Amino acid sequence: MKTIKLLISLILLLTINSYAQLDKKTWLVGGSGSFNSYKQNETFVFQGNGESNEIQRTIKEVEFSPKVGYFIIDKLVVGLGASFTSEKSDAITITGSFGGGSSKSHSFSIGPFARYYFLKKDMPYNILAEASYQLGSINNGNYIPQEKGKSNMASFFIGPELFFNSSVGIELLVGYKTSTDKMDNPNINSYARNGFQVAIGFQIHLEKN
Repeated sequence: MKTIKLLISLILLLTINSYAQLDKKTWLVGGSGSFNSYKQNETFVFQGNGESNEIQRTIKEVEFSPKVGYFIIDKLVVGLGASFTSEKSDAITITGSFGGGSSKSHSFSIGPFARYYFLKKDMPYNILAEASYQLGSINNGNYIPQEKGKSNMASFFIGPELFFNSSVGIELLVGYKTSTDKMDNPNINSYARNGFQVAIGFQIHLEKN
């Protein structure tokens, strides 16, 4: 309890009389990290015999998302973001002869984003909304031999950013992400992922000259 009170007091002390640089011509540099655990159903057909297979994966995913943006007007920033994702998968067979097992995969994607801050610029906290779209590549260990493919992803997040001073803020965002992956192997159909996500990150607001 003492530790919690000390942490709250420190945050309040750091945020008194502070505000972020949300002015036009200001740069935004930062990133966020997230952890997801979810189930995913996949269906694919072997081209040789036409056999249909369905499996269910339990996936644990760690994602790191850096970004850089520019305020084109006060409180509105547009820019470029990237995502580095690492997954561990445990699969079980629902129908067909495809065997289960564990595997790992990695992906990278990049694309535009836009975010808007709703409250006044001179406050020590703010509420933001962010939308993004990314295209990327997959190195998927879910298949043997290892397969490669392409992905596209769209997301929307909303939440608070707390400013420690005029340049640095920490944010806690909740949102929804949808993505579609298409493997190069013709035996493997594309599959989609949809779900809610929580992310925490730091942002640096670089003051204009």
